[in-house]
Amino acid sequence: MVTTEEKSHSRRQLIRALSQGAGLGVLLSLAFGAGYFFKDYSPLRQTSEISLDLINEVDGILSEHYLYDLPSESVQIHGAAAGLVSSLAEPYTYFVDPEEAEIDSTNLAGRFGGIGAELGRDEAGNFVIVRVYADNPAAEAGVQDGDIILEVDGVPVDTTAPDMSDVLAAIRGEIGDSLVLTVRRGEDILTFDIVRAEILIPSTLWELVKDDPQIGYIRITRFTERSPEEVAQALDELSQQNARAFIIDLRDNGGGLVDSAVGVAEQFLDGGVVLYEERSDAQDRVFNAARGGKALDVPLVVLINEHTASASEIVAGAFQDRGRAILIGRQSFGKGSVQRIFTLSDGSSLHVTNAQWFTPNHNRIEQQGLTPDIVTELTEGTDSDMAAAVNYLDDILSASSGEVIHSKPF
Repeated sequence: MVTTEEKSHSRRQLIRALSQGAGLGVLLSLAFGAGYFFKDYSPLRQTSEISLDLINEVDGILSEHYLYDLPSESVQIHGAAAGLVSSLAEPYTYFVDPEEAEIDSTNLAGRFGGIGAELGRDEAGNFVIVRVYADNPAAEAGVQDGDIILEVDGVPVDTTAPDMSDVLAAIRGEIGDSLVLTVRRGEDILTFDIVRAEILIPSTLWELVKDDPQIGYIRITRFTERSPEEVAQALDELSQQNARAFIIDLRDNGGGLVDSAVGVAEQFLDGGVVLYEERSDAQDRVFNAARGGKALDVPLVVLINEHTASASEIVAGAFQDRGRAILIGRQSFGKGSVQRIFTLSDGSSLHVTNAQWFTPNHNRIEQQGLTPDIVTELTEGTDSDMAAAVNYLDDILSASSGEVIHSKPF
């Protein structure tokens, strides 16, 4: 039988390991939000200058005197780690538990084992299937948009949970493994047996502008590993449909992988600087675009708004500073800091801010953002950003073809 004192000692050992050794890990080749793909590896220090006496004291008192059941050791350790990091009071340096870290990783990779559906929550806290992707396991099983998830593999979902991490973790898994999904559809309770498959999350959507087919529209929702390939495909397909100008929509794009952002930018830039990175170790870096992009000379507009952040600000800032495109919309978010992400011994991760970005003209992004060349105002029922972009590109295309230029209201 394990005594209370032995349990307390075990927890104290785990807490000590957290600060002194468990942080040693492999740097993930991805980042969430600001993110950065590091090819080098620098281990964390093996020792800590932080005294753990107070933590040990609190842990001992809780073990002996707390009335209710204590959470598991892993939950306590994760709480201690999160508390230590939160003391920095810097929003982009934070601790992520194993399940959420795995979700972050698969989201940025752009592929994972799942069922092919988009999950959301309604006002009552229910987990709702927002969208079912065609030709994927959920669609083939009969799951529909609007279905409310009640159970995964017989385990009821917790509608009081603060986020969707637990439900996503339960649904995602190894490719080829099966799960049982129980949903409510109207008054009916339905059960589906689904075999997980590799799900590819598109980060890029594209089409010709409906009322102006000489303009190609490319929306990038997030910079994942697959974004450069997707943008290249978009340019090929839209060019084959005779697009003569392009709109890149970065509105509500919160960022992603820096290498992917550079890879997208170089489709439109013939070499040269994309961004400068000022690092905490004084080893500053310059990111240059490779030559040979698919759309180096075509007219280009980039849409931004108050939710355009991080890696998307890199792309927009490079285009603006290099004179490659104008920005239309509203001031961007202003997130120019860089996070290194370390995976810890139990699969959790630690995001650590250690650098910041500057545009090719050495303009700081952090807490400043980008100012559009054409500022628009939100108009209910009208996409004023798109209207301004189409108007601007039509004028350029008309001028280049020798046609009479007609102004358009927006």
